[in-house]
Amino acid sequence: MSGILILLLLLLSAALPVIIIFVWFRARKRFITPSWFLASLAAGLVSLLPAVLIQSLFPPPGGTGPGQLFFSVFIRIALVEEASRFIPLAPLLAAGNRRVNAGKAFYASLGFIAGLGFAMVENATYGIADINITLIRAFTAAPLHGACGIRAGEAVFIFRQHPVKALFLFISVVLIHGAYNLMILSPVLPSILAVPVAYAALFASLHVIGTERSGEN
Repeated sequence: MSGILILLLLLLSAALPVIIIFVWFRARKRFITPSWFLASLAAGLVSLLPAVLIQSLFPPPGGTGPGQLFFSVFIRIALVEEASRFIPLAPLLAAGNRRVNAGKAFYASLGFIAGLGFAMVENATYGIADINITLIRAFTAAPLHGACGIRAGEAVFIFRQHPVKALFLFISVVLIHGAYNLMILSPVLPSILAVPVAYAALFASLHVIGTERSGEN
């Protein structure tokens, strides 16, 4: 199989969850218009840049002890990536705050789509570097990042009224993301465990974006 064909297949597999969710939103969630969807997707794509820049400030991973592994998966990867996602997403969330009927489901939906955008570009990048990782990530990264995005968007929405609850919600995002990475990167844990972690997180979060069906752009 040629390198170009492999690259095209990687890009298609990375984009497929985005296409499916776009169709789903257009069919059932009318308060997310194509313009909001594309803007949120772009925010997720762009958020990879600050994440990579911040991660480059950390010293290179060294050692194989549990301390180094936990720092890498929960701080270097999970915390940095989830915090970085707010940088390009913040203007959209601020615009949503001025939008009529922009409730919790709207915020969570923007986070969901941004998470899918992040997963799309990350999957393509990992696929080029290591095809073995891609086989696991192809089925798990989108639901994982989507679930984390839903929770992050909800945390932003409730922050003013319930800052402590919002903080714990964001911490749960980091813990879920870190647990997922731990399943994939740990030498003693079977990577297949990443599958139930990702899908359990998604199904536990989807109800948030089902709480509203109205609102126009």
